[in-house]
Amino acid sequence: MRQDHEELILRNPALGAAAFWNFAAQFGEYAKGAPPILPHFYIAMAILHHRASVDKLHRMFFDSGIMKAVADQPHIIAGLQQRLESRAPATLAALQLGISSGLLLREGGPGFPSFRAIGVALPPAIRNAEGDAARIYGAARRLGAYFANEPISLLSKHLMIEF
Repeated sequence: MRQDHEELILRNPALGAAAFWNFAAQFGEYAKGAPPILPHFYIAMAILHHRASVDKLHRMFFDSGIMKAVADQPHIIAGLQQRLESRAPATLAALQLGISSGLLLREGGPGFPSFRAIGVALPPAIRNAEGDAARIYGAARRLGAYFANEPISLLSKHLMIEF
């Protein structure tokens, strides 16, 4: 077994696509049907690829907000810019797989593309995750709710990241 076995599993585009479906579905619910835009997914992936952030987020209330999470656990934003940049290929791979598998729908228009969750639930084969995958799904849903309530410019400022 490779030393980076767990990290390779975490960066699996299939897990990322399923997490992004949860993220987009929850975002749409809290944003009254509006889908998240591409920068939202970059931020989400950088946070979801950080175990301590997932450990904190998956247990939080949906109405708490990202600033509550950061206030409770400042390590969420420590190194976030670097994680965002280094996880960019994983973000795009997960989005591509999500679109090609029918989990997500890419929508165009002015500005950044947006991605909408298709359907009301994940397919049964990937819906009932256990262990770390279930925690990642839970954290993704909470990020979707949190990000839907803030404009991307304010979110970037609060999380101290730049695009």
